[in-house]
Amino acid sequence: MTEASGPLLVPAGNPGPLTGPAGNNTWLIDGSEPTLIDAGVGVGAHIEAVAAHLGGRPLARVIVTHGHADHAAGVPALRARWPEVEAWKWVRAGELGWRALGDGQQVRAGIRPLTVFHTPGHAPDHVCLLDQATLDMFTGDMVTKGTTVMIPAGRGGNLRAYLNSLERMASQRPSRLLPGHGPIIDRPLEVIGQYIEHRLAREIQVVECLRDGLTDVDAIVSRIYVGLGDAVRPAARLTVEAHLEKLREEGLI
Repeated sequence: MTEASGPLLVPAGNPGPLTGPAGNNTWLIDGSEPTLIDAGVGVGAHIEAVAAHLGGRPLARVIVTHGHADHAAGVPALRARWPEVEAWKWVRAGELGWRALGDGQQVRAGIRPLTVFHTPGHAPDHVCLLDQATLDMFTGDMVTKGTTVMIPAGRGGNLRAYLNSLERMASQRPSRLLPGHGPIIDRPLEVIGQYIEHRLAREIQVVECLRDGLTDVDAIVSRIYVGLGDAVRPAARLTVEAHLEKLREEGLI
């Protein structure tokens, strides 16, 4: 594979209700410095698939969009296969063993650099990565086509920060979004706008629940997420808590 063919999707092999039928997306950018965007979870078949595409050449680096296990836990397996691989992420206090990303920094991937944008909200250490030449943006867990993103209140998620990060992504006017789950998004500004509108609509629903005397989080989830499956109910609960946290931060409740 040559870098000119574009980023290659290599599924991480960890299927599930929150990760998708093939698991997380990891993106291999080939060239003089082969780079993997997100690490997966260390599934052997994933590591072998990356190695097969490299054809005996070493992986130069892995850039992790954020520290959630489905995106970062595969780093030890990558290091076991390629001991010299560089592992980059936005480093939080006390984290060791990483090369630290900074906002606006450029990190080489393939034959040219990616620009780092700090995009907290889903996670405090979340970043997006923009290829300035193609305007492809690697977006981790900021957006997923056809569904929404969990904002895990109490676990580093913050809805106000998330909405601000969506606005920042849109300001870069990317041509495509290459997410950590689901298909490539070819109409990024439209989808980002839909995400913002959806969150504001959910906020109205939460406020209406409170006005009707519903204060229990599970009761709010049952009212506004009709027909929700048990597998994703915990994610919906955390997101409702994130909405309540935002309303408290803004002095509205």
